[in-house]
Amino acid sequence: MTQKHYFVTGAGSGLGLALLRALVARGHAVIATGRRRTAELPTDFPDLPYLCCDLSQPAQALAAGDWALAQAPLDAAILNAGAGFYRPLNAETAAAITAVLRLNLDANMLLAHRLWPVLQGGRLGLIGSVAHRGAPGMPVYAASKAALDGFGRALAEEWRGKVTVRVLHPGPVATGMSERAGRARDALDRLFLPPRATALALIAALEAKNGADRQVIAHRRVAQVALQARLGLGGHR
Repeated sequence: MTQKHYFVTGAGSGLGLALLRALVARGHAVIATGRRRTAELPTDFPDLPYLCCDLSQPAQALAAGDWALAQAPLDAAILNAGAGFYRPLNAETAAAITAVLRLNLDANMLLAHRLWPVLQGGRLGLIGSVAHRGAPGMPVYAASKAALDGFGRALAEEWRGKVTVRVLHPGPVATGMSERAGRARDALDRLFLPPRATALALIAALEAKNGADRQVIAHRRVAQVALQARLGLGGHR
C-alpha cells in the first residue's frame, strides 16, 4: 500500500482517535489536531505531529489550517471534530448554539478554505451524522450537520476534477459522545456502531475510486468493511 499523508481533526478522542489509529496502522503519515493537551492523550497515542487547539474559536481554526499547510504535502484531510448537546431548543443558550455551529460548520469551512492549495488532486472528507436528516432532542446539532451536508455537496461540485470531496454520515458511534452530550443510556445503545470498524468504513468510503458525494455509513456497511479487515482483504472497493 502506498503511504499517504493525512490530516485529521478531532483526533484526541472518540471517532477521530479511531480514524487516526486506523490510518497509522495502515502505514499512512498522519498529522492531527484535538482539544486535549498532549499530557491528556492516551498513553498509546501514536507518535506524530499533533496540535492542541479549540476549533470552535475562528482564530484557532485558521491557525490550525496554517499549521497543516506547513506540514505539507497532504493527500487527504478528514475534518471530524464536532460536538453537540442532547437537549431541546428551549434549554439551549445563545453561547452554546454559537459554539456548536462554529465547531461543526464554520471550522470546516475555514479549514477547507485554508487547505485548498495543498489538496489539489487529493481528497477531503467531511464527517457529518445521520442526524442531518433531523434529530428531535438535539435540533442544534442536527442543524449544524445538515448545514455541513449542504456545504459539502456544494463544494464537491465546485471542486470536482480538482479535489474529491465526500460528506460521510455515520450513524451513532459508541464513543461516549452521546452520554457527554446529555443523553441517558438506554436499550438503543446496543445499536451504536463500533468505533474502529466505523473508522475503517469511513476511510474506505473516502479512498474509494468511485462513490457518491454524500454517503451514509450504517450497520451493514460497517459490518462489511470489518469483515473484510478480519479476512485481510482491506477496506477498499
